Amino acid sequence: MKDNILFPNSIAIVGVSQERSKIGSVIYHNVIDGGYTGKVYPVNPKYKDIEGKTCYPDILSIGGSLDMVCIVIPSQFVDDIVDDCIKKKVSTVVIISSGFKEVNPDGRDLEEKIATKLKKAGIRLIGPNTLGFINNSFKLNLSFARSNPGFGSTTFISQSGAFCTAILDMACRDGLGFSKVISIGNKADISENELVEFLQKDKDTDSIALYLEEFTDGKDFVEIVQKVDKPMIIIAPGSSQRAKEAISSHTGSLATSYDTTLAAIEKANLIKVESSEELFDMIKVVSAKKLPKGKGVGIITNAGGPGIMATDFVEMSGLDVAEIGEKTKEKLSSFLPLNASVKNPVDILGDAHLDRYEFSIKTMLEDKAVDSLVVILTPQLVTDIVGVAKCIVDIQKQTSKPIFSCFLGGKDIEDGNKILRAYGMYVSNNIEDSMRLISKVTEYVVKENTYSVRKISDLMGKGRYRKIVNKLTTEEVTILPDDVVEKIAKEFKLDLPSQLITANIDEAIEFASYHFPVAIKATSKDLAHKTDFKGIFLDIRTISELQSKFEELSTNIEKIIGKKSPEILIQEMIEPKVEFFIGANREGALDIYEKGGFGFGHLMAIGQGGIYTEVHKDIKHILIPETIKNIENKLEETRVSMIINGYRGKSPLAKTQLIETIDKIQRMLVTYPQIYSLDLNPVILTEKRAVIVDIKMYIKR
Repeated sequence: MKDNILFPNSIAIVGVSQERSKIGSVIYHNVIDGGYTGKVYPVNPKYKDIEGKTCYPDILSIGGSLDMVCIVIPSQFVDDIVDDCIKKKVSTVVIISSGFKEVNPDGRDLEEKIATKLKKAGIRLIGPNTLGFINNSFKLNLSFARSNPGFGSTTFISQSGAFCTAILDMACRDGLGFSKVISIGNKADISENELVEFLQKDKDTDSIALYLEEFTDGKDFVEIVQKVDKPMIIIAPGSSQRAKEAISSHTGSLATSYDTTLAAIEKANLIKVESSEELFDMIKVVSAKKLPKGKGVGIITNAGGPGIMATDFVEMSGLDVAEIGEKTKEKLSSFLPLNASVKNPVDILGDAHLDRYEFSIKTMLEDKAVDSLVVILTPQLVTDIVGVAKCIVDIQKQTSKPIFSCFLGGKDIEDGNKILRAYGMYVSNNIEDSMRLISKVTEYVVKENTYSVRKISDLMGKGRYRKIVNKLTTEEVTILPDDVVEKIAKEFKLDLPSQLITANIDEAIEFASYHFPVAIKATSKDLAHKTDFKGIFLDIRTISELQSKFEELSTNIEKIIGKKSPEILIQEMIEPKVEFFIGANREGALDIYEKGGFGFGHLMAIGQGGIYTEVHKDIKHILIPETIKNIENKLEETRVSMIINGYRGKSPLAKTQLIETIDKIQRMLVTYPQIYSLDLNPVILTEKRAVIVDIKMYIKR
């Protein structure tokens, strides 16, 4: 992205009016009043001048070159202005106007027409349907935001203009500035991906915040963000499951579109927040540039109850109550009253004056086990609330460890909170919120130093059966025949039971004679979920039992699907120690792993398998490509991993083979992107094997 997109030296604003309340006029005056030093041209054929400044009938009437044109007129007239922009050879167009793809199909067509024109002419586009942008590094407020808090170190990118104005209003209240605030609207051209790449190099941006309702290209987004060494915060709404195509797959319910978004956020190591307030609070925390280096939390309180609550919330948030050293305890004991508690949490008692707070805060911060400090204050009669707030500010200036202030109360604590906010510090009236924030920022720091990255190209295989699979792939979701599935599984050396597909009982008997006990099943193309329709019989040990069950299964299948003499899958019986599940859904089209392919790729779901997979919901998600180390870490998050590792003296199961199987599956998915959805259920674990006894593959363009 070129610098002049956000740093234009000349701007024409189309739609400026003599009525100050009109959006075009608001933008014009925001530019003028914000201290912008470049050239500004109001454009409106109705006026000769705007407040004494020449107003041009169109942009072609403006002499000299133009870097940027900002369009603020009804959508039906935008196309003509865009044609003038192309003739004028401007660098960037900002379309504030709404009425495009967000409203109806006609609007979508108009947006695509305009975006295509501009792209062909080599002109960049921000919007349409945008608030505009603020670049405080350049003293440019090209937006219709009500207020601008001024310069800071965070850049905020938002798909929602209204969300921008809410965050800006909070920032003005607390005196927190922004380097840039960019409303990207419909993202017809410039998207979050390009902006994040630019901001990684921007010397005036130390952290990035995002509000995104959809990702332009999730796969590229993750790759870009993994290279960013600045803290990134995101709020991404959309947890309700999108309408999905009906496919007969467990994975459809265990790996939703929003699960993919969450997996991408985790993989990119973004700090995910849930609300505008939490987003703003987290911006404050990262803007202070004092992040915890570990999980140890120190707690100081002037009341026992809140200290106990804080301890609970520390542990619930995945943090550690810091084990402070004996020297620290001795130092605290030498100063605090006899009844005070010098164990963490440190209770300095309700009659604590300012000196107790100051001494305890400094002493706790000196302890190497304390990575972050929570200071709890309740408004007792003798509590110097303002003094404690000033003390916290002064100490925070001198330490690299973050202090989180939690002043509990209402009217009495407000003067103290104002002092903390004025310094840009995070302050809360809720202990749980404070711990959640500490947990999220701590997780970011720890993961930033440990997370490993893998490229798609590392997983790509030859794909011996691509021609066959391509021939079978259509625009609709279809199931891949079992014989092709078996070939692909063997190509990737997956551990399968010995098996045979046949409609002939004599062939079945011959096979079973070498493999008793056996299992017989309907093929996936006939019955996807076999247990639901009595499509499977297990632990068959004799020829007579095989003959009986074979006939019964054939009759069941014929009744359900009307097929006479259906093929039966016969397998050697594997005695299960644990049943595991591996599934995957593709987010994007067939070309997802090619240059220019849009989407996230395949999301894998792993966890406890068997017929109760959806009941247990012991499922974790992996967005491929993923490293072996990260796969192992994700496996450890499942409850079933406790059994796999050897529970209550039981022998550990084939964990290494399971991890290898998960890795082989992701290689298979990258090599055969035609696979739209995948179920491996169950994968039977023994002490030495991870055997896949049932595979269903669904393909789609």
